[in-house]
Amino acid sequence: MNTKGKMSFKDFIFPVNPSFVRVLHSRAAAVCRIPYHKNRVHDMGVQTRVISGSGEFFGRNCESDFCRLKAIFEQGGAGMLYIPSQKPVYALFDTLELDSAELDGVIKYSFRFIECPEQEHRTKDYMLGNGENCMWDLAFLCGTPIEELMALNPDISRPDTAITAGKKVRIC
Repeated sequence: MNTKGKMSFKDFIFPVNPSFVRVLHSRAAAVCRIPYHKNRVHDMGVQTRVISGSGEFFGRNCESDFCRLKAIFEQGGAGMLYIPSQKPVYALFDTLELDSAELDGVIKYSFRFIECPEQEHRTKDYMLGNGENCMWDLAFLCGTPIEELMALNPDISRPDTAITAGKKVRIC
């Protein structure tokens, strides 16, 4: 899915990017207490990223925009999260909070996503042959919804665009 600089999750494209996005990178550390000696600190590795933020929906469609986002949240499951200027990441939509109900055509919200690194090993690429020339063909062959294929391949802007044979395309 090409979101043209917009944040998106699964098939929801934020009409306006959130005003605040925070990507938390952290490491786990364990402190071993040794009697009569200095403590030792052990690096336990990188933790999964937590992406949080807040924003506003405004205008005539603010309520329906929030309801669509809430429906994606209630759907559950991990999906592709696109944040402008960041690599796409599989994430779980962990929290959605309504910070203020519609007041003068504005709804304020906040969110949190948690990276799902275990999804990364499940990705598969497909090498296009001479018979397949666009994402629609690949969607038909793989039995994968076109929206999902487009979300997995943000570098491809349109599903009907001809793709050269030999190009690798992510299919899951």
